[in-house]
Amino acid sequence: MSNVTVKINGETVELQGGLNLNDLVEIKGLKGFFAIEKNLKIINKEDYKKTIIENGDEIEIVGFAGGG
Repeated sequence: MSNVTVKINGETVELQGGLNLNDLVEIKGLKGFFAIEKNLKIINKEDYKKTIIENGDEIEIVGFAGGG
């Protein structure tokens, strides 16, 4: 499968085609509390496996930190 070019948190990157958001979570080693937005829409965690990353997508990954 060919590669796709996407923006992740404003940085243009090339990924293997056919990946889903769950794959991206594993590649990035994301842990804890975070949200993923694809093309200005927040994606529910239960939908990560069925949400395919496509050429031209803009993805934002936002982490949450506790504090006081």
